[in-house]
Amino acid sequence: METDAFHPGLAEDTLLESAQNLYRLFVSGESRFLYACLSKGFDPSIGIVAESSFTIMAVYKALKRRSDFRGYANTSSEALALFSRSKPGIACIVESGSQCLYGDVIEFVSASCPCTRSILFLSSLQALDHSPASRADAIVAEKDVFLPINPVYQGLMALIAGTVYRSPSVVRYLEESPVALDSPSPDRLVLGLRDQQLLEAYVLGLSNREVAEKLSLSVRTVQTYSGQLLQRLGVNNRQKAILRAIELGISFVPKYFRGTSN
Repeated sequence: METDAFHPGLAEDTLLESAQNLYRLFVSGESRFLYACLSKGFDPSIGIVAESSFTIMAVYKALKRRSDFRGYANTSSEALALFSRSKPGIACIVESGSQCLYGDVIEFVSASCPCTRSILFLSSLQALDHSPASRADAIVAEKDVFLPINPVYQGLMALIAGTVYRSPSVVRYLEESPVALDSPSPDRLVLGLRDQQLLEAYVLGLSNREVAEKLSLSVRTVQTYSGQLLQRLGVNNRQKAILRAIELGISFVPKYFRGTSN
């Protein structure tokens, strides 16, 4: 790709801030993601869709392996042609406003590109009011990028595992939304924040009471969340849940119960 093809038209300070945000959004989890791709045989090639050419350039420069780049698009029609032609492993879609400009692209990838997984970055959660946005495989809110759970890494790992990921702010927004939004495809497993916390607790051997104390929840609430998680994983005990999560490519990096001993 020739970098001269990009001509940003924003103020210099705005461009710098955008570049820093995109760097945090994407590159922070990419190294471990690439190792996981090798072990799982997942195609890490990427096509980028964004309204701003500078945003596209920022994502491109954040890539460690430029050979994985399959092209970019500014409009929906260009994006549809790109994904039909190049069939990358990842469709990176950036919505910079409150409107869902690329809803038809998300729907196309979901319905017609079985080898392509989509990761959607949102500047405004209001874009989720447009139902196609909620069909992306992974959704990361820009406001979540500084959280210790590293939502980008979680989202990228979800692509490999065949699961659906939503960063915490996205989960809260969808739960509170009065609008009936499209649900993820039934063959995709949705793991929310509580699910990830419970899986880590399973690995550490924490009891429901210990989890309840550390998360400021009631024991009954933890039991309810745990039962729902086991049901989604299709298993009937914690040990099987851990094995099932490993099969899905979900990594267990201590995040929520650091310093806790078995």
